[in-house]
Amino acid sequence: MDDYSEKKQACLSNLEELARIGKASLCPAQAVRISIGLATCGQAVGAMDLKERLINRQWDSTVQVVSVGCIGACYAEPLVDVRMPDGIHYFFGKMNSKMIWHIIRTAEGEVPTQYFWAIAKERQTGVVRSFADLEIVKVNLGGFDEFFLSQVKRISGRCGLIDPANLAEYVATGGYLALKKALFFLKPKDIIAFVADSGLRGRGGAGFLAASKWKITAESVDPIRFVVANADEGDPGAYMDRVLLESDPQAVLEGLILTSYAVGASRAYIFVRHEYSLAVSALRHAIECAKQAGLLGQNILGSDFSLRVTVIESAGAFVCGEETSMLQVIEGKRGTPHLRPPYPAVSGLKSHPTIINNVETLANIPWIVLNGAKEYRAVGTQQSPGTKLFCLTGDVKRTGFIEVPMGISSKIVFEKIGGTRAKKIKALQIGGPAGGILKYGDFNMDYETLASEGGCLGSGGLVVLNFRRCLVDLARHLISFMARESCGRCTICRDGLKKLESMFITLTSGKAEVKILDEIEELSHVIADLSLCGLGRTSVNSVLTTLRYFRSEYIEHTKGVCPAIFCKAMIDFEIIQSQCRDCRSCYVVCPSGAVSARSGKQRFFVDLKLCIRCWACYETCPFACIKSTSGDYV
Repeated sequence: MDDYSEKKQACLSNLEELARIGKASLCPAQAVRISIGLATCGQAVGAMDLKERLINRQWDSTVQVVSVGCIGACYAEPLVDVRMPDGIHYFFGKMNSKMIWHIIRTAEGEVPTQYFWAIAKERQTGVVRSFADLEIVKVNLGGFDEFFLSQVKRISGRCGLIDPANLAEYVATGGYLALKKALFFLKPKDIIAFVADSGLRGRGGAGFLAASKWKITAESVDPIRFVVANADEGDPGAYMDRVLLESDPQAVLEGLILTSYAVGASRAYIFVRHEYSLAVSALRHAIECAKQAGLLGQNILGSDFSLRVTVIESAGAFVCGEETSMLQVIEGKRGTPHLRPPYPAVSGLKSHPTIINNVETLANIPWIVLNGAKEYRAVGTQQSPGTKLFCLTGDVKRTGFIEVPMGISSKIVFEKIGGTRAKKIKALQIGGPAGGILKYGDFNMDYETLASEGGCLGSGGLVVLNFRRCLVDLARHLISFMARESCGRCTICRDGLKKLESMFITLTSGKAEVKILDEIEELSHVIADLSLCGLGRTSVNSVLTTLRYFRSEYIEHTKGVCPAIFCKAMIDFEIIQSQCRDCRSCYVVCPSGAVSARSGKQRFFVDLKLCIRCWACYETCPFACIKSTSGDYV
């Protein structure tokens, strides 16, 4: 046996050994496994303290306490999964140190009767490759099962079940089988064909067919090619990339390796948002583990293919997420967009062909290679096949990270999964600041439908807005954000957004006339038509969609009235004398002396000339005897 064959056999044997170790760790036959969600959402509400208390516990029996990522139910964090040796899982949500005894008693063999949220069992005891391998058999807190029932967890199936720092657990759940299949049984063109047949569209924004770009780069005469994973997730309300990197970084890495193999790249970069410190740490650790296992670096798995991966932390600017700007930053230059063509697939990083795909797109590649294009198309629509990751945030009961079929009904997403009643939803912000603000209704969640509504799917941020939200003020806030994030390269974007921001300030201050609405709309169209890059062209989507669906709200603002009673300049406060108990709380907290006391039956009143609309009195009053008004709205 030559050196090449020996290395190949050694790598494959190592992969098999990792799978054996990982399975024993995931499903211990003689021990209890306590998994604590320690992604950002879990740590933000005290999961780290919970883990330390459990680790320091003097256990009577064999118990493993491990860290996992986010299972998706962010609203339930800190979330704890207690797995028993017989394959029964007890889920405890919103845990704290005072409730820790319920976890301890369960781990010691006492069947819980309260505080647990749900009980699930493994469909086949000892086999946990994905969340789909669990069946919820009992729910103690309504809604926990509803959150998952309509989901199809393909690329997020491992999230919250495996330890993201444990390579063996990833391999035990089928990790790197796609890479093994690709390197030893497929040619690069076969992988491109799989992706083309699957109809996979880029999940980062516009939804271009992934294979179309791949073919261009793979057929280039330039032998130097690059692949860039875009993890510069800057949209408010969107954190899909963060959760994947924190919970299952090896899946993204495997997708990156497969993409590089398919297009003939020997160098790859992961461009990640610098605020994502936990994701960056998980990613760097995953890369080192993959190198040590022969899954990355020279002669991967003993094959002829080699790949070097570098993590680049972004400079923080929103515009750096635009692909041409991103390439500038990787080259050590200022992040400013450039005209296309040429497109990066033809001439990108250092003027060489470059593939840029976002994290979610890459995470789909191993699934497609393993299961095939036909199976991938089993869910979704004809034009938008597969699943999509979304983040539910805002005025919704159950916030979280979800994976659903493309084209799913909005009512299922927001009412069944999110648990919010339709009559409480006023609007939806979809696709971040570059997306649109749409009127709530029953529509399909796919690229074509949302485009016809004037919005865009974007990366997948979904912000639910109730009737207390002022959409004019929200549009002002988003335009202000875009104006600050403009790189300044083109005049219409730089100056046009600033002008638009000033017009919105006038509007929300109650000083505008109705003619300003036509001026706002005209300027928005000019900015969209003449801006250089995607940031400028989509920066006014929030304005155009709110004018389209909520124009009456704009008209009310020109009358000095905010229907949502939100814009400070249009709000008045009044103390309801019949309910006032003379507790003096409003008088004490008022920072401007607007709440005054005087003799007679009306002891306290609000001097509107002194009131700065800080809401302190309204929020402090223990008897709810202060009302806010705007025109005829109360």
